[in-house]
Amino acid sequence: MMTTEPEVSTPAVARRAPRDASARFRAPTHVHNVIERRRVLADLRRSEPRRLTVIHAPAGYGKSTLAVQWLAILQDGGAQVAWLGLHGDDNDPHWFLAHLLEAVRRALPSAAEAIGDLAALIEQNAENMQGYTLSALLEVIGDLDGRFVLAFDDWHLVDDSGARRALVHLLDFAPPNLAIVLTSRRRPQLPLSRLRVRCQLVEIDADLLRFDLDETREFLVELNGLRLDGDDVARLSAGTDGWVAALQLASLSLRDSADPAALIRGFSGRHHSVGEYLAENVLDALPADVLDFLLATSVCDRLCGDLAGVLAGRGDGQAMLEELESRDLFLRPLDTEREWFRYHHLFADYLRRRLDRDHPDRVVELHARASAWFAEQALVPEAVAHALSGGDIRRATDLVERHAMPLVEHSRMVSLLGLLGRLPGTAADDRPRLLMAVAWANCLLQRSAAAQSSLDALRPALSSAGGSEEMRSEADVVQACIDVYGDRTDRAERLVEQSLQCARSYRPWVVAVAANIQSFCDIHAMRFARARERQRWAVPFHERTTGPFSGVYGRCFAGIAALSQLDIPEAEAQLEGAVVLARRSAGRRSHAAQLAGALLGELHYLRGEVAEAERLLDEGGELGAESGVVDFMIASFVLLARIKAGRGATDESAEVLVEGARVADRLGLARLRAAVGAERVVQMLARGRTREAHRVARDLPEGSSRHDGIGLRIDQFRTSSLAAVLSAQGEHDRAVALVEDLVAEATDNGQVRVAVELSIQLTGIEQRAARYLAAERTLAGVLDRVVAAGVPQLVHEGGPDVRTVLGRVVSRARGGAVDDSVPPLEDLEALLATAPDPVGRPSVGDLNGRELEVVRMLDVGRSNQQIACALGVTVNTVKWHLKNIFSKLDVANRAEAASVARRGGLLV
Repeated sequence: MMTTEPEVSTPAVARRAPRDASARFRAPTHVHNVIERRRVLADLRRSEPRRLTVIHAPAGYGKSTLAVQWLAILQDGGAQVAWLGLHGDDNDPHWFLAHLLEAVRRALPSAAEAIGDLAALIEQNAENMQGYTLSALLEVIGDLDGRFVLAFDDWHLVDDSGARRALVHLLDFAPPNLAIVLTSRRRPQLPLSRLRVRCQLVEIDADLLRFDLDETREFLVELNGLRLDGDDVARLSAGTDGWVAALQLASLSLRDSADPAALIRGFSGRHHSVGEYLAENVLDALPADVLDFLLATSVCDRLCGDLAGVLAGRGDGQAMLEELESRDLFLRPLDTEREWFRYHHLFADYLRRRLDRDHPDRVVELHARASAWFAEQALVPEAVAHALSGGDIRRATDLVERHAMPLVEHSRMVSLLGLLGRLPGTAADDRPRLLMAVAWANCLLQRSAAAQSSLDALRPALSSAGGSEEMRSEADVVQACIDVYGDRTDRAERLVEQSLQCARSYRPWVVAVAANIQSFCDIHAMRFARARERQRWAVPFHERTTGPFSGVYGRCFAGIAALSQLDIPEAEAQLEGAVVLARRSAGRRSHAAQLAGALLGELHYLRGEVAEAERLLDEGGELGAESGVVDFMIASFVLLARIKAGRGATDESAEVLVEGARVADRLGLARLRAAVGAERVVQMLARGRTREAHRVARDLPEGSSRHDGIGLRIDQFRTSSLAAVLSAQGEHDRAVALVEDLVAEATDNGQVRVAVELSIQLTGIEQRAARYLAAERTLAGVLDRVVAAGVPQLVHEGGPDVRTVLGRVVSRARGGAVDDSVPPLEDLEALLATAPDPVGRPSVGDLNGRELEVVRMLDVGRSNQQIACALGVTVNTVKWHLKNIFSKLDVANRAEAASVARRGGLLV
């Protein structure tokens, strides 16, 4: 049952929502009662350029004011500035990274698309994305022509180790044009000593921020118009110890004081807090309605006129904010339009303590009003935070539940889980819809154990809460989705059957995912035509969902089914469509785009476009290839290793296969392990390592215990590998018998591509067995499919033996000694002349952005594993970058690379 919105007394005048509720991304504007910190700014000018400027001091020392003044000087010099005002929610690494990306996006409109892609990426996959995203962000910044400054205000609010590591990453690998400015109430836990040794740090502390006597006189006499003599100024300067906030409070007290000298003499050490003492003087002199407005609005970190009016129950919120600003009551505008404001932290803290002391009964009501207002503006995190601050866990849970599935369907799974993490651990136990959304989020992020746990908690909640038949069917679809990610189909069809039968009455999202699961099951039951027909049927449901997940997967499954039948035009249409949809909906760097890209890479490979295939597969590997269903992983690991081996990069190929085997073992994916092992066997035999290949083939998993098409495919990998080893050992008859049976079985099952691949293998075995006519007949039997589909790579994979047979077939065709089933002579000659595109070595020249970042990490002594973690890529990808770097710099090792790069000015 949903609770109702709290009733809020609103004025009769029309409420005006703010134009932009994202003031955290804009530096506070200049105000009239602030002096220019010429003395400190001169020190900053002399210290330029430095990578990090830290301004740290307790509250009330003018840290943000100095930062704004310094940034204005940098902007006047041509720098672009991104400002991020930190809040408590930035203690979550995901939220911190999301807010950082948004700050940069606002500062760099020209890079909005690239940064938007990164923002979408962190929502779709939380695992190991921080390093990759930060590296990509640094590439964007490094490509700018001029200086770029990142400013973080109130860093003391962040104590999460993950967010802190993100900032250290930015500092360690910043391009030369990036500078970071940071304000904090305490000295931050960052590698300041290392930065200081490298002359990359400027540190401004409380001693430097204190007003000296001249600044105190300028502030009190010249700026605020107080009539004070030199002794009074000196006493105030000494009494406040140059504390800016205390001086401002003093100026407010002195304006209306009948005896300024007596008030100044009252400052002494007997007051435990000068600021609190002065605040009492200031606040007690205010009209009652102004004081009430201050207290009511203190519960929010930022205010606009409409929000302030709702909190205070009056219709002149904007006018009151402007009056408070004119009174110098520690209210600062956050934008040039003066729509958003905030109280100075010191003043806000005092107001909140006084509200708790004098009106404890109002606190809950005020947070409820704030929560309702933020919810109306669709600012869910703030709405949840205020509900929790008011102790209303039920309302906070309602808010998360209301927005849960929309967040999932918009591929913002990580945001949902972040919101859930703010709630008490048991808050969702009796909320079936919220548990369902959490199960979906974990499932789509491929957190199988967490997804299963959420689903297990959902089942009893459905029973006790009287869940509908539709919800129970949806839970079954989630379970089937978990199963499919685990490469299991034994119950998946049964689990999605109800949702497909009730498609017209169920939510499109559920039906679309159910259709994808059914297509996956059809593919692996060798019902390829049904899988493709299912996706044609599902198009209207995909189109009615709001995120890219279902549509991209649906097109990919249709593409896999088409590839299985060597229907290349259809496969191309589906896979290219999947890539376009993923890039448009989720971004070029998204997992959806890179998974679809890996399958498109497989298509390019089959057509002999090897260089393009490798590019697409390498792109997918940057985010980690252990995503999606096993079909994606086989392309990402096995095919990529095959391509690298084909151009002589045997070490890289072996590393990709080792990583694939590791993923297969960790996730319990027998089909992936079989595919990786079969490729290892092929490569070992090509290098004459027959005994080792025999051992690997013998240890491949068996699929006979599984009564489905996936088990059959596992056995096909194992049997073809054993046959290859037997042929290499000279036992050709046994090898021929095994592969002939496999060809017949694949043909009967309608596995067109598999049957062709096995026939090519059989051709090679027959050639080695000196069964020349049989080899020619076997090859001739599939050449029509190869030529018609335009997939020459299937023949070239057979190696020299198959090419020899192809040569004889061409010779016979030239003499007219072949039947009509063989393709025309010109097609055969073109096939014979075709070779995979060579992959050229990079030329010596400037390093690209990613390679330069790797060199910087080499310079600070990072290992390959540490570099991989920092970049969010695999160790294999790091080694590939290193190989390119060594080639471009003409060096032999890591130390030489760093040295040459430093001498060449590539490192600072």
